[in-house]
Amino acid sequence: MAKALSIISEGSKPLKNNLHERYARLRAAAQPRLIAFRKAGYIAKNDHVADANSFRLERKRGVRERIEYLTRQAEELIAQKRQNIEEQLWAVLDADIGDFFEAYQAIERDHNGRPIPVNPDDPNAALSTERRVRPKLLTDLPPEVRKQIEEVRVDSCGRLIPKLYSKVQANKELRAMLNLGTKSDASDVSKLSDQELISTLAQQAKELGIDIKLDYTFHLPKKDDGNSG
Repeated sequence: MAKALSIISEGSKPLKNNLHERYARLRAAAQPRLIAFRKAGYIAKNDHVADANSFRLERKRGVRERIEYLTRQAEELIAQKRQNIEEQLWAVLDADIGDFFEAYQAIERDHNGRPIPVNPDDPNAALSTERRVRPKLLTDLPPEVRKQIEEVRVDSCGRLIPKLYSKVQANKELRAMLNLGTKSDASDVSKLSDQELISTLAQQAKELGIDIKLDYTFHLPKKDDGNSG
């Protein structure tokens, strides 16, 4: 168990040598070896010496393991951020505007704003009601639903109306992230010139052991011999 823990933790602790630690962090951040060497604080009389010294430094086991560990951490962080962005884009696409509104019963009023009774001839009659829709309170929405709101606008009644993120833009960004709908030019022979096409066919025929004569005449239209009506 102790051996397994030591393997797992290789490179996980900062290096005791501050220069080594700074160099490892710079290299894990994709800085070129020579630039990382100088930024870390090392001094060399010329680039040749700096390159040789940085090469030897990076071969040190502790430094190499630290760089590998930090690189993995950075890659995992990037992967996690990418996953979070992808999940948010999917949430935008799946968002239902109905989740942000609720129905309620309101007293029906006439054009003068007076309540309308169910029976106008009975002064004690109950008031007529009608079904209306209003935006939900933002504080009543779950956090994952509130994340789908791009901005909030105030209407003429002073109510907060949510505006959701664009599904069109989310779809565009998601397709770009997942490389959906991209076209490959590798097998698009329509973009080859006549010479390139003939050369490609000749090479394929040679590989298959087929003796075939290819030139530009095979694709040219037949000349009119004058016998056609």
